Amino acid sequence: MDSLEDKIVHRKIGRNTNLTVKEILDMVEEIRKEYPEREVFFDGDEFAICSRKKKRQAYPV
Repeated sequence: MDSLEDKIVHRKIGRNTNLTVKEILDMVEEIRKEYPEREVFFDGDEFAICSRKKKRQAYPV
């Protein structure tokens, strides 16, 4: 079950930004390196880079 309480907003981007897509993806990658235990993503509703705990596989491979 996803928990919205687990979501962390790392960086608000804003709808009227001058940042390029590459710059935003670079920020996502930096946050992924800083928080390898979290799933980092761009939240289009909040226009922010966010993360949540990674889901564990039910059956480890």
